[in-house]
Amino acid sequence: MALVGTDVGGSEWKQIDQSMIDTFAALTGDDGAIHTDPQEAARIAPFGGTIAQGFMLLSHLTGFAKSLSLPQDSVAFRLNYGFDRVRIITPVPVGSRIRGRFTVSGLEDRGPSAALLTLEARVELEGSDPPAVVADWLAYLQLTDAEAGE
Repeated sequence: MALVGTDVGGSEWKQIDQSMIDTFAALTGDDGAIHTDPQEAARIAPFGGTIAQGFMLLSHLTGFAKSLSLPQDSVAFRLNYGFDRVRIITPVPVGSRIRGRFTVSGLEDRGPSAALLTLEARVELEGSDPPAVVADWLAYLQLTDAEAGE
């Protein structure tokens, strides 16, 4: 459990542009004017234009997690196990830059050769004190030996 509380990685900054927002809208159906119509978004909301979909921001965690520096020696594979808690806090206007930051907040045995890892995942918004998204992200770890949770 020595990893609990450890900051295990921060990603590079990534710029959010309108084409990313439009592509996500086309894939998911989350195509409200606040996301896809810059003129209407500027008229109806105080953000000056369109904003990224909350679920699009959440989906960036997978790519951001590639920057993690977690011990891998005894991990055969890991699986996304979902989320215990997700909060979309700060709107992300088009043209903004975001990045991921991860802290280990839990590691529990799941039998003799598995563990459940909990990461506090944050999508940070450049120039903003509150993050765009905070989430408790769970990963199932299949271990190569019987040292689960160490």
